[in-house]
Amino acid sequence: MKKYNNYDLHFRFEVREGIDFKNAQYIHPLKQELVQSYVASFDQDLNIKAAIIFGSSVEFGCHSFSDLDICIERYDSEKGFRNYPSEYMEETDIVYGDLLGMTLRSEVEKKGIVVFDREEIYV
Repeated sequence: MKKYNNYDLHFRFEVREGIDFKNAQYIHPLKQELVQSYVASFDQDLNIKAAIIFGSSVEFGCHSFSDLDICIERYDSEKGFRNYPSEYMEETDIVYGDLLGMTLRSEVEKKGIVVFDREEIYV
């Protein structure tokens, strides 16, 4: 993956009280609490290098039935992410950056917003 955070393609949303993850202003307010829970989980999993939110959660048209799409960059491609916040598992689609096809990779690179970056290299 090469490019993220194309801010000119995104709306800036109001950040809800208590939300403090990276680039929260680009995540729809309906999904900010959910993303906050995932960011805390990513911080505990040392295999997670970065997490990028894409899809409806970064768009104005997000609604209460929209799922959360997360692309995870990881150090060891043999290890999956298993530390899901249990109350949110069914609302989330997780894909791994190293397994993306060209079409989805292009969407994530163009429209993805980095919300977790362990090494500060994806910003």
